[in-house]
Amino acid sequence: MNRNCKNLMVLLGVCVAFAVVILISNNGMTLRGLALQPASEAVALVDQADAEPLQATEATSPRALVLYSPRRQDSVEYEENVRIALEHLRIEADTLELARTQSVSYTDYDMVILASTYWEEELTDSAARLMNYVEDGGKLLLATVPESIGAQFDAGYRRMGIVDYGDYLNYNTVTFAQELLPGLAGRSFAGDTFSDVALSVTLENSACVYAWAEDPEGRRTPLIWSYDCGRGRVTVFNSTSGQGDFWRGIVAGCVNTLSDTVMYPVINALCLFIDDFPSPQYESESDVVRQEYNRSAREFYRDIWWPDMLQIANAYGDVYTGLFVATYNAETAPAQQTYTESSTELYFGNSLLKNGYEMGAHGYNHQPLTLAGGTPDELHYTPWDSEQDMAASLQTLRDITARMFPSVTLRSYVPPSNYLSAEGRRAVVQALPDLEVISGIYTNEEEEGQVYVQDFTVAEDGIAEFPRVTSGMAPDDYEQMSALSALGLYGAFSHFIHPDDIFDAERGGGKSWGELYRSYCAWMGDIHETFPWLRALSATEAGDALRICEAAVPHLVFAEDRITGSVENLLGPVSFYLKTDRIPKAADDACTIRRISAGSGTGYYLVTVQRPNFTIRLVTA
Repeated sequence: MNRNCKNLMVLLGVCVAFAVVILISNNGMTLRGLALQPASEAVALVDQADAEPLQATEATSPRALVLYSPRRQDSVEYEENVRIALEHLRIEADTLELARTQSVSYTDYDMVILASTYWEEELTDSAARLMNYVEDGGKLLLATVPESIGAQFDAGYRRMGIVDYGDYLNYNTVTFAQELLPGLAGRSFAGDTFSDVALSVTLENSACVYAWAEDPEGRRTPLIWSYDCGRGRVTVFNSTSGQGDFWRGIVAGCVNTLSDTVMYPVINALCLFIDDFPSPQYESESDVVRQEYNRSAREFYRDIWWPDMLQIANAYGDVYTGLFVATYNAETAPAQQTYTESSTELYFGNSLLKNGYEMGAHGYNHQPLTLAGGTPDELHYTPWDSEQDMAASLQTLRDITARMFPSVTLRSYVPPSNYLSAEGRRAVVQALPDLEVISGIYTNEEEEGQVYVQDFTVAEDGIAEFPRVTSGMAPDDYEQMSALSALGLYGAFSHFIHPDDIFDAERGGGKSWGELYRSYCAWMGDIHETFPWLRALSATEAGDALRICEAAVPHLVFAEDRITGSVENLLGPVSFYLKTDRIPKAADDACTIRRISAGSGTGYYLVTVQRPNFTIRLVTA
C-alpha cells in the first residue's frame, strides 16, 4: 500500500470515528470508557417492590436525642437542620428542651446531639452526667460552640479531648484534614461566607481532627474533631455555622464520625439544568459578543456557546435538562397571551432533543407563579390574579410545546427566578398532568418573597422534590462547598447553568466566555474525577432515583465482622454510602462495593444493592 493510500485510510478512519460520535450524540448515547450506555437505562424504577422475603425485619435504625433551646431562633433552626440530616441518615430522632434534661435517661438513646450554644446557662443538670453517658459507651455530638464558658464546660472539657482552651477565634477559612464526607479531605474554603467563631483549643494527641478553622492572620484551631472517651465517643463541631442548610451535609458528616461503621441510602445522581433553554433570549443583540466575537447573541449561542456546552457534556457523558420558556412578555391574563413561533427556539429545542436530552417546563412566560406580594417589588414582576390563570398559562405552554416539539412530554418544572407560591404549585400539578419533578432551590439565603426552597424528598402528592444546589459557570468556594456538602448527605450533584452569565455583571463577574467556560470545564473535571461513579441523569431520571432512595427501608444488622442487610420496598437498585474502618467485601452478587474515598484506611464506599437481602463481610486490613 503506497503512502497516499495509507493517508487516505487514516483520514477515512477519522471521519468514521467523528461520524460515530455525532451519531451517538444525536441518539442519546454516551461514551463510558469503551462501552456505549443509553442514558435512559441509568435508572430502573419499578412499580412494585421486589417480593423476595426479607431476612432481617426488625427495626434497626439508631435512636438519637436532640437537645435544643426552643425559645432561641438560632437553636430552632439548628434543631431542624439536624433533624433533616438524621432523617436522611435513617436515624430516628426525639427532641427535648435543653432545660429539661434532668427528666431523660440518656442510655435510652444511641447518641445525643447538643444543638444549642446556650447549654452553659440552660442545662439544668450537670454536664458531667452527659459525659458519664459517653464514658459508659454513649455517643455525643456537641454540634455548636458554647456561647460562654463556665462551670458546665469546665466539668466536661477534658473528656471532650481538650487539654487547654483560650479565647474565641474569628475565622474565615475552613480546611478539611480528613474525609469527613467523600471528596472533602485536603480541600480548603475561604471567604466571608465562612466567617464564624470557634473556641481556641489544644487537643489530646489521640483526638482525630477532621477540619481546621483559620483566621486572616493565620492563627488556627481545630474545628471538627472526635475523641474516644472511655467506651464511648464525642465529636465536637466547634462553630455556630451548622444551623444553615448549606452546612447540613457537614453536620451529617459529624454524626458519621460517632461510629466506626455507618451505612445509609443515597440518590446517586448528577443532574444539570439549563435555564431558559430554549427561550427568546437567543434572539437578542449584545455589544459584549459583538465586540469579542463579531456575532449577534443568536450567532454566539449557535456557533460558540452551544457547541462548547455539547463538547463538555459529551466529554463526560453528562445529560442536560433544558427549561422551555416560550416568551418573555408580562401578560398574566389568559385572554391576552399570544405566541409567534420562533425559528431560534425551534432550532435550540430540536438540538437539545436530538442529543438525547430532556426538555422541562419553565413557563409560558417568565412571570413567577405567585399572587400579589409573592415577589419583591424591585424585581418588577407582574402578579397573577388567580390560580386558574396560572394553570391556563401552563396549558398554553403545553399547547406550544406540542406544536413545536411533538415528541416532548413535560415531566419536570423549574420555577422562574425560584419563586413559586402554594397556589402556583397546585397550578403546575393541575396543568401538567405528566409532571414528575419540581426543582426549586436547596439553600435559603434569606431572600424576600415566596422562594421555593426544597429538601430532597418525595411530596405527599407523589411529585419528586429535587432541588438545584449550585449554579454558575465559575463556582466560588461557597458553591463548591455547597456541592460537596450535598454530595456527602444525598449523593446528588444538582447544578443550574445560566446561558447569559456573560451578559450579567454579577453572575459573570466581568469574565469573557472563554474564561467562564474554562472555569466550568475545570470544575466539572474536578467533580467527575472525585465522583466518577455518579450517574448522569435528566431531571425526570433523577426524580426516579430519588424515589428509589426514599422508598427504600433498610434493616441493617452490624456485627464485628459483617453487615447483614435487608431492604424493604426495593423499587430498583439502591445506592448506599458505607463508611468504615474495615475493608468491606460483598458475600455474593446481591450487592457491589466500590471505594470512593482516596487512599486507604477509614473511608467511604459506594454500595449498590441489587436484591433485598445482602451480606457484606468486614475484613481487617
